[in-house]
Amino acid sequence: MKEWLSIKEISERTNIPDPSVRRYIDKFGDFFTYKGGARSKRYEDTGVKVLLRIKQLYEEGYESDGIDGILRKEFAVIIDDDSVGETSEKAVTPTLATAEDMTEIKQALEEQRKFNKQQQVFNQALIEKLNAQENYIKESLVKRDQALLEEMRHRLDEQKAVAELAATVELEKKSKSTFWSRLFGGK
Repeated sequence: MKEWLSIKEISERTNIPDPSVRRYIDKFGDFFTYKGGARSKRYEDTGVKVLLRIKQLYEEGYESDGIDGILRKEFAVIIDDDSVGETSEKAVTPTLATAEDMTEIKQALEEQRKFNKQQQVFNQALIEKLNAQENYIKESLVKRDQALLEEMRHRLDEQKAVAELAATVELEKKSKSTFWSRLFGGK
């Protein structure tokens, strides 16, 4: 949530005297968003970072032109279209990414790339394991089916042998009974 601060509040947060805050805002106005009229202007809290950077650059010996160039590389510039008409509120434009933001984005993207590579390795290992399981299941089914067919063949062979034995026994009974019946007076 955006916070809107008065010059006095900004001065307290940054330990920069009020007149210096006003001078910095006047000189580098492209980096500040405000709302309200002349006496009730309130500045977006993102300006605190800009003011601290301006103070630091002045302390390091930079001139205003050099500071402006550095700020344009590090912070988003606020574009104000004065042709729209006078209002008591400056147009609030979305803040663009700063150099610091870009560094964070690049780091996040690099971390995402590393994670994606790890995920690809994991996915490949998972696919290989699933393929191995699928092959094991197929081989197990083939072995089971072969064993089942072999058992069925064995039982059929046993049934044929039993049937042949029964037929032989029956034939022997008939032949014995015929022999005995011929011997003792039958046909």
